[in-house]
Amino acid sequence: MVECNCLFFYSTGLQTAIFQKRRGAMQRTKKHSSIPREYPLPRLYTSVSTKEDSLKVEADWHDYYELIYFQEGSFQLYLNLKEINIEEECLYLIPKGCVHRLYATSEKAVEHSLCFCLEDFCFSEEDILEQGFFRELRKEEHFFPKEISLSHLGFLEMVQGFSEIYKLFHQHGKKESSVSSSNSYRLERLADHMMVKGGLLQLFAIMEGMGMISERRLVEEEKQVLFIKNSIEYIREHYAEKIYIRDLANLCQLNEQYFTRFFGNNVGISPLEYINRYRVEKAVEILSGGEDKVLDVAKATGFHNQGNFIKIFKSIMGETPHQYRKRLE
Repeated sequence: MVECNCLFFYSTGLQTAIFQKRRGAMQRTKKHSSIPREYPLPRLYTSVSTKEDSLKVEADWHDYYELIYFQEGSFQLYLNLKEINIEEECLYLIPKGCVHRLYATSEKAVEHSLCFCLEDFCFSEEDILEQGFFRELRKEEHFFPKEISLSHLGFLEMVQGFSEIYKLFHQHGKKESSVSSSNSYRLERLADHMMVKGGLLQLFAIMEGMGMISERRLVEEEKQVLFIKNSIEYIREHYAEKIYIRDLANLCQLNEQYFTRFFGNNVGISPLEYINRYRVEKAVEILSGGEDKVLDVAKATGFHNQGNFIKIFKSIMGETPHQYRKRLE
């Protein structure tokens, strides 16, 4: 897989980070435990893991959110014992109470962790944001997306917005405890808190605007089934038109390469082969019940080249359209 950046949403608090010396027996430990309320959230942690000092976050869980930007390198994340390899840009939302671990797996790995409380975004009962957005999230009737990657609309805007937030912490925040390549930043000025909360509201707006907020949390298997169903339904509805793999990938909010592999692993054949097989199936129905010319049958089933239609038909049926029709007579 391609090495890249990632963003993750954690419904966590601060993490326990252990940076182990790979060259020598020295081990450095940093506890990102609970933040004293005199140091209110939001709060930022920046870690730069190197070959000598490798990031290792031991198992922990918390009751507030953590937005993590994996800027460079590769990571291994465990969420409630499920292993996830981080090698592409992405965002993750982890529910409150989720047990998580994190390890850097490349020689250089950079990540920024933004911790914040959803309860800090309380509005009056009559406020439209309170009624339509934050209340449902706090009641866990609506949910942030579990993952947002490069294939999702709005991802680049999310990265840009997050970058502005961590730059503000670096420029105006107070740098505190540091272990090896990890630094903690907190805000002191009221104006800076306003800027960060405004930035978070912008990220929430992107997710809401792009339809990323769900009414219930879908387990991964349900998402996969939904992706496959939507793809197949699209093919069956549009088989007579030009169908591009990128259209199917966009339907599932995946990149083309991953979608092709995902579809093949779950359906057993590639998307292109499924399209061709379905078109041939519809062509057989037409050939069996009418006197349409082969060229017209080809056009009616999405084949805009008669030669290509005959070739694919024969590869699937073992005979040409003419031979098939003649055999039925």
